[in-house]
Order: sequence, then C-alpha cells, then structure tokens
Amino acid sequence: MKDQVDWTQGCQPEFDIVCNKTEVKFMKLPHTDFYGYDLNYQTKISFEACENICRSDCNCRGFGYRLNGEGNCYPKSILLSGQSSLLFIGDMHIKIPILMNFSASTVDQINLDCSKVYSPKKLNRAYAEGKAKGDYLKYPISFVIAFGVAEIICVAFGWAYFHKKTVDLRNQNQSYVAITAGFRRFTFEELKKATNNFIEEIGRGGSGVVYKGVLEDKRVVAVKNLEGLSHGSEAQFWSEVSTIGRINHMNLVTMFGFCAEKAKRLLVYEYLENGSLEKNLFSNGAMLAWENRFNIALGTAKALAYLHEECLEWVLHCDVKPQNILLDKDFQPKVADFGLSKLFDRGGNNISQFSRVRGTRGYMAPEWILNLPITSKVDVYSYGILVLELVTGQSSIGFQRISENGELGNKKLIPWIREMVRMNQNWVEEIADPQLFGMYDHSSMEILIKVALQCIEEERDVRPSMSQVVDSITVACLLDREMHDEIE
Repeated sequence: MKDQVDWTQGCQPEFDIVCNKTEVKFMKLPHTDFYGYDLNYQTKISFEACENICRSDCNCRGFGYRLNGEGNCYPKSILLSGQSSLLFIGDMHIKIPILMNFSASTVDQINLDCSKVYSPKKLNRAYAEGKAKGDYLKYPISFVIAFGVAEIICVAFGWAYFHKKTVDLRNQNQSYVAITAGFRRFTFEELKKATNNFIEEIGRGGSGVVYKGVLEDKRVVAVKNLEGLSHGSEAQFWSEVSTIGRINHMNLVTMFGFCAEKAKRLLVYEYLENGSLEKNLFSNGAMLAWENRFNIALGTAKALAYLHEECLEWVLHCDVKPQNILLDKDFQPKVADFGLSKLFDRGGNNISQFSRVRGTRGYMAPEWILNLPITSKVDVYSYGILVLELVTGQSSIGFQRISENGELGNKKLIPWIREMVRMNQNWVEEIADPQLFGMYDHSSMEILIKVALQCIEEERDVRPSMSQVVDSITVACLLDREMHDEIE
C-alpha cells in the first residue's frame, strides 16, 4: 500500500516497468477487474491483439479481457478500485518485468499487507460514571438494533446478487445485438396473437415446438417456441439466431425475426406450404414424384456445400434428416433447424471436439460413437442416409420387405442396399421405391445411389465433400436432360 493509514491511495508496484515490449510479460488475476482509467476500449478483438496493445504502450499497466460473446479489451493506465469475484466473467493481466518470477500459487496468496500494528490514539475526554434511569432498556434495544442491521445487510447482499445476475444476462444478450440487427424483434404478445395462442402445431423436435401463425402484414409464418430453457437450450437459441444471421441461400430457411423476452425464446421463420420431407415421404398416402426427389437431393446438397465451404465461417448442421428438410409450394427444399449447429473460423482446421453426442439415431456418423474429432464429414454421412431414404422410400432404422421366397422379413436399410448392389444385376430396380411404379430415370437413380453409398463410408476421409456431391449429382442431371433431348 502507498499509505497504510489511507488505503484510498491504492497500491504501488515493487518494481519498475520498462518501455521495451520484449522485456515485459503479464501476470493473470482470474475473475478480477480494476474499474476505470481505460487507455482505450475495443470490442470484437482477440486476446493476443489485446495483449499486444498493452505490451506496445508504455503507459499501459495491465489489461482486462472479457470473452462474453464478443471479446472486450480494456488497457489500463492506472490500477485502482480493484475487485475480485467468481461471478465476474473476465480476467485482469498485470504487466511485470520478464525477469520477475511468479507462479499461480503466488498469485492466489497475494493479500494486502496489514502486518503493521498502529496503536490507538487516546482522546482527552472523561465521562461521569452513573446509571441512568433507563439503563435497564439498554440491552433489549441493542439487540433489536443489531438484528435490524443484520437484516438490512442480508437484504442488501441479496439485492446485489440478483442485480448482478440481471446485469450479466443483459450483457450476454447485448453481445448478440450486432448479429440480430437485421431481424425484427417481436414481442411475445405479438407472436401469441399471430399464432392464436399457439393453437396450430405443425412440427416438433429436439430444439422446440413449431406453430403456424399469421403476422399483422398477412404473412404466414412458422413460429418455433423454445420452452423450459436450460443453460444448454439458451445457448442453442443464440446459436441458431447467430448462425442464420450469417448465411443467405435459396435452399436454406429464411428467418424473419425472433423474440427474446425474459425467459421466453421464439424464432419466426417463413412458412413452407408442403411441410417436411418426412411427412411427404413416409406418411400414409404420400406420393413424391421422382423429379421432386431428385431436386430435393440436389438442393439439400447445395445448401450443405454452402454451409461447409462458402460461408465466412464453416457451419456444421449436425442434424441432417428428413424432418429438417422443408418443402415449399413447388417442392423445392430448404434446410432448417440450426439449433445443433457449430461454427468454425476459416483460419482453423475445421475440426472440433463436442461436449456431447449430437444428431438423431439412424443418421449419425460413426465419429460420434467413437468419440473422434468432428468435421464436415458428419453432415456428409447424414446426407447419404437421407438420399438412400429418398430413393427407396424406406426408413434408415428398419423396414419390412418380402423376400424371394415370399416371406416377410425385417431389413436394415444400409446392409440391404449394399447386398442388393453386390448380388443383384438389376439392383437399381430392386432398390427403387415401389411407389414410383418405375417412373424414374435409371441413370440418375444409379448415380444418386452410388453417391449416397460413398457418403456413408465408415472411414470419413473416403467420403466426398458436399461440393463434390453437388458436382456428381449435377452431372447426372445433365445426362438426364441430354437423354430426354435425344428421345424428343
């Protein structure tokens, strides 16, 4: 301390800071902040860039860094009004000479030096001894006063705690203001009115329930309501909003806006008239023409290729399945539900470790089960399963099929298709959905099946990228057109 009697003057270092940036380093103080005296303030900046700003400035005594959705940098010219709390999301980094040795345990043991004892000063006052008339009330009154003070302190601490939680939540939401600026922010009452009190349910999944609604401007929309938000689903909400805010493609669902009101989290999408691919492929009486199936396979591949290779960040969908492929009035596909998505910076290696298994049974790549690094090839695998379901009309989990001897037996989709390709000369006809009644292009069907089988290879490095898949399917489309032109 500068002055052991007057602590308001703060601390002073026991060393001299040199101006040469190569002769200094930084000591980390976790969950610590020094209020005020910022040399400047920057947002959306990396830790390394923040450190270099302080290292290069002779007047900088340290810097605070907060990673609360953006990355905020606070270089400090003076270190005063310091506080440390586990509730504080950020660390302080103090500039020290590079030759000074310290360890994490040393930092934990740093305390104010209060070892010096200062004797009290005697006041020249005297009070007459005696017992006042009301002395018998002294102890009860003292007890009441002490109890009241304790109660006030408890209330103050409680208010401070909840105020801190509210501020943290507000700061977290403000971190996404730039991302969501292009969308309309609806109130909960607006969406409640638009959906007629959430009466018409049109979809349900792991990331929320979807309702049909009509906005005041007569636009028909799909409103996804995320209920009972835990910490994970709160992150899932912002993941979906931020992801869709970064992308724009004709085969990706369009989002009009969102609602973030207290604990309520809702997303507002365009309404797609023909619903999900699952409903059009597996529902009783459903009949999806071959031309529509082919366009769905091609459009979905283009959407995933865009996410993997054309965005500013790589985006993994992690849950490609028929329920998440929506169809417009012309049966053009749009990939939806980015609640499980993961973004990667383009400077990275497009590989990540996830804290838990993601996806849906029947569509998950082996990497999830084997706890291997996750890449874009997990989406390629799921896409391959989806295409096999498109061409066969059968579920990947299992189905029933009449064998050559006339017996009805249970089949698993992937082993059955591989066996048909290996053993049967007319395997395309055997695999094709009977509901097509032979009304499909043989060469296009064959190419789609072969591409799908490449996508579901056990070894991920053998699988093609989604851009290669698009090229292969596009070739099939060109061959189909040339064949029709020759016939005409």
